[in-house]
Amino acid sequence: MPDILTNMKISIVGTGNVAFHLGKRLVEKGLTINQVIGRDEAKTRWLSEILQAKQATFAKNIDESSDLFIIAVSDTAIEEVAKKLSEFIDKQCVVHTSGSIPSTILQPYFKHFGVLYPLQTFSLTSQPDFDKIPIFINNTPQYYIPFLKNLAEKISPRVYELPDEDRMTLHVAAVFVNNFTNHLFKIGSEILAKQNLPFDVLLPLIEETVNKIRHNPPLSMQTGPAKRGDNVTVEKHLAFLEQQAPQYDLLYTLLSISINPDLKINK
Repeated sequence: MPDILTNMKISIVGTGNVAFHLGKRLVEKGLTINQVIGRDEAKTRWLSEILQAKQATFAKNIDESSDLFIIAVSDTAIEEVAKKLSEFIDKQCVVHTSGSIPSTILQPYFKHFGVLYPLQTFSLTSQPDFDKIPIFINNTPQYYIPFLKNLAEKISPRVYELPDEDRMTLHVAAVFVNNFTNHLFKIGSEILAKQNLPFDVLLPLIEETVNKIRHNPPLSMQTGPAKRGDNVTVEKHLAFLEQQAPQYDLLYTLLSISINPDLKINK
């Protein structure tokens, strides 16, 4: 297969956080974003100007000359977007960036399809370090794998080929360590705010927790009243929650029992 990375033209389909950061990274690495395709004209224009690309909506002006189309939209919109995109293209390679949606969702619409999944949480206000972000790929047909791998290596030095079922496993684990953990941070901040205490008093604790698991299994680093079977403290905490934040009573109980199934909670 010819080396198409040098002269390759890429279209980004989507205008959200992943589209923004992935598009910027590709441009920084010398690749050409040919076009940004979106449904919201204002957002599409905004991102196309940042990436110095043409813009299009699904209603008009889609440039069929792009070699690769990267669908970076919400999971629930992927199939709808793929179906609409297939009205304009049929020979190009199309990939999506989701961790939970199988690559085969694209199969009814394109001959060449796959996944380019960056394992990271993205927001417009935070600059990700792509050199540390693992990228997971898979592709059909298989002869496109070297091409997709070379492209992914432009984004990050950490590239792995992973089938759909293993990527789902990875995504479930990521939800626990990121989305759920962030929600717990939010709960902690609410509890402190009711007593007029700032959230940043917890930051050294959070940082130390993360630092410890860099070199040790999380199981061996578990501490706290549930871990040591301290029923007295657990019940005091639950009594506090009943008065201050009863909506988190059940969550505290479930997490405590998950840490220590032998814990005896008298409620």
